[in-house]
Amino acid sequence: MKTEDTSVAGSPPPGLLQRLLRRSWRHRQADGALTAVFVIADLLLVGAILLLGTEGIFTEDWLGYPGMTDPNGATYQPGCVRFLWRVEAVTVGMAVAWRLWTAAATQLVLLTAGAAFIGSLSTYWNP
Repeated sequence: MKTEDTSVAGSPPPGLLQRLLRRSWRHRQADGALTAVFVIADLLLVGAILLLGTEGIFTEDWLGYPGMTDPNGATYQPGCVRFLWRVEAVTVGMAVAWRLWTAAATQLVLLTAGAAFIGSLSTYWNP
């Protein structure tokens, strides 16, 4: 029984890793489209968290006024950071499962940076 060699001239036959990483043109196009949607959604999500937090959660120093504000919102900042981590875990997991490498990397970078930025703001939780 003779097997056909479907490899490119001079290269070994495709292994599991090569088959996993090789994607069709339509798959790459879908990856780019989903990446754009994720970027817009991430920016809107972090922006909404910051907008809602300006009502007495984050320091007025960050908003241009001296001093800290409302201590009743002490759980808002850590809750938002945990929420961003969970969103990151779910979206990166889905992107990896569907082999959307660009979308997964974008989510790792944007949501980690967003969570780090929100976590770094000076509040009663993080003085």
